[in-house]
Amino acid sequence: MRVLCLLDGSAFIYRSFFALPPLSTKDGFPTGAIYGFMRAVLHILKTEKARCFVVAFDHPAPTIREKVDSTYKSKRPSMPDPLRLQIPVIKELLKLLGIPVIEVPGYEADDVIGYITERALSFGFLVKIYSPDKDILQLVSQKVQVINPISGEVFDIKKVEEKFGVKPHLIPHLLALVGDQTDNIEGVKGIGKKTAIKVLEKYGSIENILRNFDDFKASFPHADKDKLELSYYLVKLQPPPDLTIEEDQLCMKEPNMEALKAKLLELEMKSLIKDVENISKVLSQRELF
Repeated sequence: MRVLCLLDGSAFIYRSFFALPPLSTKDGFPTGAIYGFMRAVLHILKTEKARCFVVAFDHPAPTIREKVDSTYKSKRPSMPDPLRLQIPVIKELLKLLGIPVIEVPGYEADDVIGYITERALSFGFLVKIYSPDKDILQLVSQKVQVINPISGEVFDIKKVEEKFGVKPHLIPHLLALVGDQTDNIEGVKGIGKKTAIKVLEKYGSIENILRNFDDFKASFPHADKDKLELSYYLVKLQPPPDLTIEEDQLCMKEPNMEALKAKLLELEMKSLIKDVENISKVLSQRELF
């Protein structure tokens, strides 16, 4: 069965930027995130040998979540300027390598990945998602795995249940109850992971909690119905309604090797050229369909 690899590009960029010491060209242009990101992408391509590979990015425009809740992710530090400068270059390199790059105004990479996963399954793909984000685990199924690029953990249905105590489709329900400090999502006061699991065993879903809120509030008097509903909205994936992806848009195109090598030389990343050439040869021997 064909495999589609989906990469959370925004998460990988941050990881690459902070994982490596500051690097730059002789002219002072920062390159650490570019180098780390490309190393990661080339490693995945080499390991998976998949011709179908898509990178999704957060769009820089305000998200639908920020419009609903101005405090969403407000505690995160602003993006460092050296990192901001490298993002357009990373996208350029991906396109030269023939990898589809997708971003949608108002939506995060997770939302785009959620939509693409649904489409890919309808086309008969197995899907491997590379992301460290807990929210993305709600997509795990018999034909969808999530690989955490930091820990190396591979999340299938069993792994999600072992680590979080609920089935994958209940991950957003769990997070809505316990909150998520990273994204500044409050959750319900007095509910931790173990209690949230018991609550979901009793009620089954956030929707059912909201329908029976008086009963729920009797056990958790600090609970606020509007806040719980908001938290659930924030952690659920929101597929972009105007995004349309067809099957051929999920697979790599022929790389522009001349332009790619020229760009890598400009960035003083000569060491990546051989890796790019080797991977190009491997991929050219695999059938798209």
